Amino acid sequence: MKQLITLSLILVSAGGYAAQCRVDLQNQITLDGEQIEIAQANGDTAKMDGDNNLIIHGEKITLSADQQAAIKAYRQKMNDYLPKAKQMADDSIKLANDLIDDVAQSLDAPNAFDDVKQAVKSFYADVEARYYKDGDLILPAQSFAEMTQSWSEDFAKAKEIFSTEFMGNAMTVLSEKMQQEDGLNLTELSESMYELKLRVEQRMAEHAKQAELQAQDFCDSLDDIAEQEQDVLKKIPELKDYQVFVI
Repeated sequence: MKQLITLSLILVSAGGYAAQCRVDLQNQITLDGEQIEIAQANGDTAKMDGDNNLIIHGEKITLSADQQAAIKAYRQKMNDYLPKAKQMADDSIKLANDLIDDVAQSLDAPNAFDDVKQAVKSFYADVEARYYKDGDLILPAQSFAEMTQSWSEDFAKAKEIFSTEFMGNAMTVLSEKMQQEDGLNLTELSESMYELKLRVEQRMAEHAKQAELQAQDFCDSLDDIAEQEQDVLKKIPELKDYQVFVI
């Protein structure tokens, strides 16, 4: 059950999704919805602006119409696909809150899980802060191994929120409710917790299928972008040192 519970939380960022796709990010990339900036470790940058101009080291590169068309397609695809991860994270937050509210309502304790909802919110905010700055999406250069390590740490934090805080609060609410009614009955408490876990498991199993499809779609889109990137690199030799994706 714990694996199912965390599925809605572990895929929380573009970096997290990339870790699912076994992709290395060779250079840092910054997206603002229109332009792209690729930065090497030494600080050298290549920028593709909204007019499909290419600026390397602050110098505008003269491009043919075919080269500009390649820049446009690459720039648009990058800005369209990568921010999908944020929408997926937003969907996961909504699912987590809906699940928490559903359990709270079933226990007739509407405010009993406010601290858990705040923990979920803070968790996502902390992860998002790694990848967004002033509205721009920034993906640092990372190997697959580095992204997997970061993903594993996020997984552990997500599991802690739900397996410890959420279920712990639920048991406390159920215990207090029993004590106020007919007294604490450990057998009944165990059965109620089991039923609650089954309900949570069912909801998360349904979401897991959707999350798996979203992850696959994201990985497929990265494959497409990587292929398109190779086309750009062939057409514009000046970008040979600015490759982003290695799949």
